[in-house]
Amino acid sequence: MRFIDSTNFERLLKKLSSEGELFVPVRDEDSGKLHLQRAESFPLPEGTTFDGYRTVESLKAFGQLVRSTVAEYPMPDGEAFESEGQFPTFVVVGAKACDLYALKMVDKVLIEGEFTDPFYQSRRDHMIIISADCSECAESCFCNLLGKRPFPEEGFDLNISRISGGFLVEAGSLRGEEVISANEEFFTEPRPGQAKARDDVRAKVIEELENNNRDFPEATVMTEPLRELLTDDLWSGEAARCVECGACTNICPTCYCFLLFDQREGNESYRRISSWDSCQVTGYARMAGMGTPRAHLSDRVKHRFYHKYDYLVLSHGEIYCTGCGRCIDACSAGIDMRDVFRKVKAQAAK
Repeated sequence: MRFIDSTNFERLLKKLSSEGELFVPVRDEDSGKLHLQRAESFPLPEGTTFDGYRTVESLKAFGQLVRSTVAEYPMPDGEAFESEGQFPTFVVVGAKACDLYALKMVDKVLIEGEFTDPFYQSRRDHMIIISADCSECAESCFCNLLGKRPFPEEGFDLNISRISGGFLVEAGSLRGEEVISANEEFFTEPRPGQAKARDDVRAKVIEELENNNRDFPEATVMTEPLRELLTDDLWSGEAARCVECGACTNICPTCYCFLLFDQREGNESYRRISSWDSCQVTGYARMAGMGTPRAHLSDRVKHRFYHKYDYLVLSHGEIYCTGCGRCIDACSAGIDMRDVFRKVKAQAAK
């Protein structure tokens, strides 16, 4: 653990920006929300802060682009060309624990599974992450219901914890250790009491989370109640509120579904495009002949919960939700996953 004051931290970021694009959280004046923004010059953009809770955007868009070309064909020699998936280094600052948990989960599917997505792999390899503790939580945050904590414990290169005058810094990878060793002039040894100051802030945020979520059931025990209610009418009631916009899956850091389609480029060439897809929209599971196993919206709404809390528990041994609460904020129908769990638990108890 090292200490770095606020001035030297900005100097460190300026130096790191020479390795690739730098992204920092910037607070929007109107909404008060944090958004990831490219820092194109120094000093950092007005409104930059490493306090607060997670940004509106997750890190998903860095690892899995919203839309990208994965192949072009035919080439002049008649063969198809597939991109090698090489991407420049980029630095993301201020990522919170929920996003790091999410990257770890998506890595299991897209890197550590039977097949590896070379494009995702390359972007992950070129991502430098400087994470940050949450200094507060949103009303929608519920990571504690999943046994998670509002401060990073793994998955980062460096982690910063705000204290008076600057930050306590921890290295979480070899690359993070190399950043510190290459920039020793910016760091000092922590003074007595600074670690306790960090721990006091962490304890305060945990208490705030517990108070906000005291009326909701633990999400970690929802798998069995969900299985009991697979065919319950409860899902029709939830679907009646859904407007099928797909915002919940697009904003979710652990949703990784994508669609491949071919697009004509000129008269004789084509591009194969990858783009995000959502299980909440009508055409997601549609097959040839227009058949679909999820013709009803209630089946699609239900699928989102079962995919995260049942199917992936069976296939990957883990609930694919971090409790970041983004889906709650994004839902125009006001569907709150925590409230759905409360209904499921009550209905299963009957």
